[in-house]
Amino acid sequence: MSSKIDNFRHWLFLKEIFKISITSFGGPEVHLALFSKRLVNDKKFFSQSDLLETYSVCQLLPGPSSTQTITTLGYRFGGPKLGFLTLLVWILPSFLILTLLSFLYLSLPSGALHTLRYIQHMAVSYIIAASIRMLKPLFKDKTSILLAFFAFFICALLRHPLESYIKTPWMFPIVLLTGAAISYFINRNSEFHKEKKLVFNWIYLIVFVVLFISSALIGKLTHNIFAVLFENNFRFGSIVFGGGNALYPMIFEQFVKFKKVITYNEFITGVGLVQATPGPIFSVSTFITGLALSNYGVWGQIAGCIIGTVAIFLPGSLLAFWLFPVWKSIKKFRFFQRSFNGIIATSTGLVAASAYLLFLPLGLNWQTPNNFFYTNIVYQNPVNWLNVVIICVICILMFKTKISSPLWVLMAILAGIII
Repeated sequence: MSSKIDNFRHWLFLKEIFKISITSFGGPEVHLALFSKRLVNDKKFFSQSDLLETYSVCQLLPGPSSTQTITTLGYRFGGPKLGFLTLLVWILPSFLILTLLSFLYLSLPSGALHTLRYIQHMAVSYIIAASIRMLKPLFKDKTSILLAFFAFFICALLRHPLESYIKTPWMFPIVLLTGAAISYFINRNSEFHKEKKLVFNWIYLIVFVVLFISSALIGKLTHNIFAVLFENNFRFGSIVFGGGNALYPMIFEQFVKFKKVITYNEFITGVGLVQATPGPIFSVSTFITGLALSNYGVWGQIAGCIIGTVAIFLPGSLLAFWLFPVWKSIKKFRFFQRSFNGIIATSTGLVAASAYLLFLPLGLNWQTPNNFFYTNIVYQNPVNWLNVVIICVICILMFKTKISSPLWVLMAILAGIII
């Protein structure tokens, strides 16, 4: 009898997760508000303190914070099985929508694709606005703002003068680890609490480590594009702090600049379209990895969408399941206390670097397309003032109005049709 009651409660829980997944437009902040309204206030599956406690756990980990939060809530409500079912239900709508959009995008005629041109402006404006919001809290701490500028300087301002050195896909994790190390040593005199011996469920960490290492080895040894793209996405999901906005520069650097498996226009269109899709922003990997494998036919593209989805979401969920049972003790460890601010600060700098790099093709005029060395700028008319004004206006409206992400995308498409 008890088992039937539990199964019924779990079904009701998953039903509520599905309702949230098809209405959750926006970033992690919007998602958290929806979790609070539907799961705490309306259905009373959790208390507000339960929700905030779970959200705090996920802030300690790399990966998609809102996805990790709702997955861990499922784990908390009904164990690991319900946790993974929660993950599947949460990402299913965005996976289906972005898979469909990846096919529609490729099947559109060039004239129709031209109507999507202002989505690029909207997407760049969105990332600029996100980077400004993320930078604001850092101004309270000099070390954090310096670390953010350090990350921006290395990955943005030095990107084109020293492209042969900076373009390596390992530059982002190197910058993140450097920020963590600097923060750790700067805060070496801060107090911390020692913890007694901890008991972990190591199976999730072991699976994570095995997948991380084996995917890297298989991709390196075989050079199979499917294995390589799985490894790329799995690595992104394993090291990115700061949510979907911090994921963009990694994908841009790896897929557009380094491997050239998608174009700038495809990438920036994906960034724009994911804002109009309910669910996690990390689902942008569904769209982009699908396009990256579109040359392998319909089934290759579908496989790409599946690979991008599984690889980007799996590592964060495994780490959350490993950490959650002992998080109150883990967060008191010296490394986390002293280095976490540095990781957040450098992640914010990477988002600002992403905004800068994505702005360059639109904001400046170039003699040779997609060559962003400063010597390639058109000297007589270097600034594309129309694009600059459009981006500035959109950024201001994003701060001054409460227009939702889907409406921004709709307005961008309408502008492309009318103008």
